[in-house]
Amino acid sequence: MTTAVIEVPRKRHRGRRALIVLLVIAVVLVAGFFVADYFAKKYATSYVRDQIASSLGLPSTAPVTVDLGTGSILLQAATGHITDVNVAIDPIVLDGLAGSATLTAHGVPLNQTTPVQSLEIQVSVPTSTIATAVSRIPALTSLKPVVKISGTHVVVNGTLYIFGFPQSIGATLTPKVTSGVPGFTIDTASFDGATVTSSALNHYLPGLTTLLQSGTSLCIANELPKAFTLTSVAVRGQSIVSTFTGNGVELNAAALSQRGTCS
Repeated sequence: MTTAVIEVPRKRHRGRRALIVLLVIAVVLVAGFFVADYFAKKYATSYVRDQIASSLGLPSTAPVTVDLGTGSILLQAATGHITDVNVAIDPIVLDGLAGSATLTAHGVPLNQTTPVQSLEIQVSVPTSTIATAVSRIPALTSLKPVVKISGTHVVVNGTLYIFGFPQSIGATLTPKVTSGVPGFTIDTASFDGATVTSSALNHYLPGLTTLLQSGTSLCIANELPKAFTLTSVAVRGQSIVSTFTGNGVELNAAALSQRGTCS
C-alpha cells in the first residue's frame, strides 16, 4: 500500500511572512511618526512661547501657556502653516496694569514674511487695577475716587470739598474705542446725590468731563506691537476687556518690535 504525501506550497508561507513583516514595518513607522510629532509639538510650543514673551517684552519666567490644538504638527507643517495657536498669559503686567491676556491665531505661517490669517489678543483688567489707574490721574487724586463696575458700566464716585464741606460727585461711564484709542462715554452724572448734566461737572471741577472721558490711564497700546489695533473695549464681569486684532500681520521681528502709542 502506497501513502501519498501532499506538501503545502511554500509560497503561501512566504506570503504570510511578508505580510507580517510589512505590518511590523507599518507599526514601527506609525509609532515613529507619533514620537516625532510629539517632539515636534513640544519644540513648537516652546518656540511659540519664547516668541510671544519676546514680542511682549515679558520676562523669561512669565507664566505663558501655549496650546497648538490636537492636530498633527508635522502634517500641519507640511501645509506651510499651523492651523490654531492659543496662548494664555496670567498674570500679565502692561504699563502698570495687572491682569490676564489670551491670544488666538488661525493660519499661522511658518514663513515669517507671510501674513497670519487672523489674530486676536484680549487683555482683561480687573476692577482693582482700574481703580488704581484712575487714582493715578493727578487731577482726580484729591477726589479719592472709588471705581466700581455695575453691569456694563464703570461707576466712578469721589468727594469734592467746597468751602470745606464734602460733596459727593459721581459718573456712570461706558467704555468705547475711537480710532483705536480707548475712552469712555458719560452716561449719567451726579452731584450731592442729585442727577446733573455731564457738562455741569466742569462747573465744580473744570476739566473733569474730559478726564472722565479719557481712557489714557487704561491705554496699553504702547506695550503691544504697533501692528495690533484696538478694536473694542467692554465690561465683562468685574473686568474691562480690551480686544486687539492683528489680522494680516507678519509675525517677524520687524513687525513686532515696533510699539504702539497712547497719544
